[in-house]
Amino acid sequence: MVMKNERAVEPQAEVWGKENYPYPEGIAFIECDELKCVGCGICQMACSMHHFGVINKDLARIQVRKYLLPLPKAIQTTCVQCPPQERECEKACPLNPPAIYLDKDSLHMVVDEERCLGEKCLICKRACSADAIRIYPSVSPKPFVCDLCDTENTGNRKPQCVDICPYGALYFQSCEPRFGDLIHDIMRKHADEKAELIARRLYPLDKKSMGYPGWK
Repeated sequence: MVMKNERAVEPQAEVWGKENYPYPEGIAFIECDELKCVGCGICQMACSMHHFGVINKDLARIQVRKYLLPLPKAIQTTCVQCPPQERECEKACPLNPPAIYLDKDSLHMVVDEERCLGEKCLICKRACSADAIRIYPSVSPKPFVCDLCDTENTGNRKPQCVDICPYGALYFQSCEPRFGDLIHDIMRKHADEKAELIARRLYPLDKKSMGYPGWK
């Protein structure tokens, strides 16, 4: 109800919520705020649907792993589009030029399926510190990596996991250095390492420090 001499405020068609922020123009990656992530797995469903047309979390290029820290916590893993000097998967590939590389036109990692050695090799998968390179042999003998949902490799990057996350835990962030590239370095860690860091932050006191066994 609008009182006399007052004007109703009309809702704007475009507001600057996170969903309307422009995507980065340069090389970018998917960042997760693990404290917001509840482990619902909807991001994995969206990824597998976009790439394979089915809901199968094992086919997702983004993975959510569950830990007890001691309370349940979900940790996200996906390719962070490492800078050249730290792109261990590309450096480890035995082919020349490498079959896995960051495409300078589409601005994301790609796997050359025609040249990749597939299951006979998988050195790139072992070289990735985050274990972000996926393989599902019953669907394809070649590994796959996050392409930011640019399935046609045209540069049209629109990560479905970021758009669909119901808790706003995922962000499409620029790879430009921030805070000495600290954030990017943390995202590059294996989920086990990230879980340990989060556990220290959330639960800095162990049972002994609280008077265990009397502490409950």
